[in-house]
This record gives sequence, structure tokens and C-alpha cells, in this order.
Amino acid sequence: MKRSNSGFTLIEMLIALVISSFVVMGVYSLFNSVLASKEAAEKSNRANVLLISSRKLFKPDLLQLYQDSLTINNAGKNAVLKFTSLNTIKLDRAMPVDITYYVDDDGWLIRKEEQTDLGYEWELRLLPEVTDFTVYSHNGYRFTEDYDSTDTIIQVSFKYKDIPVEFVAGCGFTSKGLTNAAQSASGSASSTDSSSTDIPADMAENE
Repeated sequence: MKRSNSGFTLIEMLIALVISSFVVMGVYSLFNSVLASKEAAEKSNRANVLLISSRKLFKPDLLQLYQDSLTINNAGKNAVLKFTSLNTIKLDRAMPVDITYYVDDDGWLIRKEEQTDLGYEWELRLLPEVTDFTVYSHNGYRFTEDYDSTDTIIQVSFKYKDIPVEFVAGCGFTSKGLTNAAQSASGSASSTDSSSTDIPADMAENE
């Protein structure tokens, strides 16, 4: 009797190996694509959360900004932003406090508020690993490093673990806008024989 040979030939095994390789490569490529899409979505979500959280912190401070109190120092690796505001987080009442945003030596973004008359000082650590903290002010025409103490709109940018964050905050008027508003109010009052009143910066509404 003849014995039948039911095994695979070398050519059949090579063909099967090539087909299997293509299948594995396709699955691996699809997996990589899904993983990359997931990482991109997570990074975008983190950036959006950072942007919203940062704006929510800076915005109340700047909405109650005192006129002629803005100071910006971009001389170092990270900027130092300082101004006076009625928005105090620690104290339980509205009162003027000096607020400073800066990055410390350990890379933390710090919000510090001070009240000289009360001898009060309080710091809040906001974010670690912050770099390239920069602040520009709006002079009525564009954002620039050459700030004026009467400017009331700023552009803040920084990186948190290489995630860029940038936003604009302020109380709605530039120094030029305040001057024009005051002149307009004065002109209207004169035409109706009534006294004029300057518009304080901390009463200006945000957009």
C-alpha cells in the first residue's frame, strides 16, 4: 500500500508566513493609528482644560483691576505680572490687594496676594513645570512688551509640560479707551449742564 503524505511543503509554509506577516503589520499599523489619535485627543483635552482653568483664575483678578496699577517685567526667563485688584481669594471681604503672578525657582506658577496695611501675604501654587511665562499688554492698537500702567488688557502665554497655553484677559478698556470714555462723558455732561464723572477702570465691564 502507498502511504499518503499530508504535510505542508516548504513553499506553502513560506506563503503562509508572508500572508501572516502582512496581517500582523496591518493590525500593528491600525493599533498605532488608534493610539496616536487617542494621545492627540488627550493632549488637546488637557490643553483646553488648562486654557479654561487659567482664564477662570486670571479673569476675576483683572476684571477688578485698579487703574494705573499694572506692572509687567519680561526681563528674565519668565515674566512677573503685578497689579492691584479687589479680587482677594483668601480674605472674606472685598478690599484692594496687590496681586503678583510669577514662576518660582522650582518652576511653579505662583499667585501671590498682599495687603500692606494688614501686613498680610498669601501665596497659591497653581501649576508645576511652567516655562516661557510671558505677558504682553494692549496699548489700544496691539499687544506689546512696552506696557503702560494704565493698560488694562493683557495677553498671557506659557508652557505647561510643553503644552502651550495662551489667552487674553482684562477689564474691557485700554488706557486710550478710558481717556476717550472720560472725554465723551465730560462732553455729554457739558452739553446738558451737568457735572462729569470719570469712569473708574474697576467698574468697566468685560466683553
